[in-house]
Amino acid sequence: MEKEEVFKIGSGFREACVDYPFEKDAQTAVFRRKDNRKWFGIYLCVPKKYFGEGEGGEFCLNLKCPTDLIFMLCESHDTIFPAWHMNKRHWITVRLRGADSEELAKLFALSYELCASKQSRQGRSKKL
Repeated sequence: MEKEEVFKIGSGFREACVDYPFEKDAQTAVFRRKDNRKWFGIYLCVPKKYFGEGEGGEFCLNLKCPTDLIFMLCESHDTIFPAWHMNKRHWITVRLRGADSEELAKLFALSYELCASKQSRQGRSKKL
C-alpha cells in the first residue's frame, strides 16, 4: 500500500489531522484527533530485523487496538504485529506492504474511536 493511500484514510476522519512532531525527522508522521490531540496512529520506519528479516527498514503504521484483539489480529494476519516502539498491550504495527486497504480502514477507524475522549464516547453510547 502506498503512503498516499494510508494518509488519505488516516486523515479522512472528521476530527483528524496529521503532523510531524519530531525535530530532524520529516518522515515520521502522527495522526491525531483535533478535539483532544491524542495520537491514533503513527507512520514510522521500522527495522526489518523486527520482522525477522535482513537489514534496513520499511515504513509501517502503528495503531491503537483493544487489548483483547491484539493476539487474534497478530495470529490471523501476516501483516499485523505487536507494536514496534510502543506499548504492545495497546498498539499494533501494520506492515503496509501487502496490507488490505479495507482492513486498514477498519483498523484506523477503531483506533480513532479508541482515542476519543471519555465524554464523547459516553455521549455516543447514550445516543444509541
